[in-house]
Amino acid sequence: MQTALAQDLHTKQDVKPIWDGVLNVLREEISDVSFLTWFKPIEPVSLSADTLTLSVTSGVHKNMIMTKYYSLIESTLTGATGKNYQIEVISVEDDAPVAEQSVPATIGKVFNPKYTFENFVVGNNNSLAHAAGVAVSENIGSLYNPLFLYGGSGLGKTHLLHAVANNAQNLNPDLKIMYVTTEKFTNDYVNSILSQKNNKKSIQDFHDKYRNVDLFLVDDVQFVGGKDGFQEEFFHTFNAIYENGGQIVLTSDRLPAEIPKLEERLRTRFNMGLLADVQPPDFEMRIAILRNKIQNEYLTVDDEILVYVAENIRSNVRDLEGAVKRMLAYASIRRTNRITQELAEQALKDIMTVTKKKLTTASIIDEVEKYYSLPKGSLVSQRRPKSVSYPRQVAMYLCREVADMKLPDIGRDFGGRNHTTVMHAVNKISEDMKTQADVEKDVAELTENVTKN
Repeated sequence: MQTALAQDLHTKQDVKPIWDGVLNVLREEISDVSFLTWFKPIEPVSLSADTLTLSVTSGVHKNMIMTKYYSLIESTLTGATGKNYQIEVISVEDDAPVAEQSVPATIGKVFNPKYTFENFVVGNNNSLAHAAGVAVSENIGSLYNPLFLYGGSGLGKTHLLHAVANNAQNLNPDLKIMYVTTEKFTNDYVNSILSQKNNKKSIQDFHDKYRNVDLFLVDDVQFVGGKDGFQEEFFHTFNAIYENGGQIVLTSDRLPAEIPKLEERLRTRFNMGLLADVQPPDFEMRIAILRNKIQNEYLTVDDEILVYVAENIRSNVRDLEGAVKRMLAYASIRRTNRITQELAEQALKDIMTVTKKKLTTASIIDEVEKYYSLPKGSLVSQRRPKSVSYPRQVAMYLCREVADMKLPDIGRDFGGRNHTTVMHAVNKISEDMKTQADVEKDVAELTENVTKN
């Protein structure tokens, strides 16, 4: 037989007293800190025939309720009412309009307030770009102008672009900031041309919009190549902002010299500031990124799981973030706040890289010795001429970055060398690859040789 409280569940206006009753029970079941942190801020929204809807203030709060406390709320509600109900949790962040997250002086496309320097994971692969971004945001128009960030897709260039805008705006709320993609700039320019016949001010409006800014941020500038009329307009916009003391920050998936059909005058201007590359994260960096993303969600995960994901997803930061989101989704479905090996494998089975043949130190050494035409056993000997020492460093790099072997194990297999020797070799090859095309070519070909089935 249902209680009077259960009969009230079908009327939404009675949700608050019902939720207050649930809270009174929960207060006795959990610590005061947990209650004040996770339950006191919850606002009950509605109660239908089969669902209790609750509102929280953030995605983190929502995830905590769904993964750790869902079952407790569900059972408490059932005990109080004598009936089973689903719990729906909505976040204020989920429905907040983008415009409300922007800052008053911002014009153009709104930059994302969640992308900051504080939550950008810094490593050897992006330290210069990060430091330059911070410096530019603190010294508008006086350092590294333009700042040109380049690197592959999904490595964090856009994050840095938004971080520059956010930090600059925090330091000076009166700044006029324009953040735009090349596609958006192109479309606005084309529309101004098309409407010129009916509105003589259209071009002037376009110029006023884009040229009277203090900070001009352009994403994916590589798409300017080959668009003659557009390049003309972009050139004059660039000059106007620069000559007025404004700061320009650009991102691209390649160096200015590699952008096809880019006019020389634009190439020259892109090169006259600072070029800072963003490289794919190494193994340690991937671990740090994963740990940062998962800890922010208040989930528990063993280091072995992080290693498992980092070993299998090597391409870019965006893919790592996607992996975390998939694991969070599975954790939410299973109503757990712990990511196990089984859960990780289940969540990521569709996006993991194809398993390669088992790599060993011996197989890598064999390939490197053949590649450099060295006698068998040369790389594990104590000989130190450059004809042997450099290929040895390349082999150590492959063992670490391609096979993800541990430093002490690599040193042991290379004639009992210290792990610091291995670390030095890995760092040296990493740096040489950035500046020496022949080294980059050798490592790419050897990587293919040692991993092919």
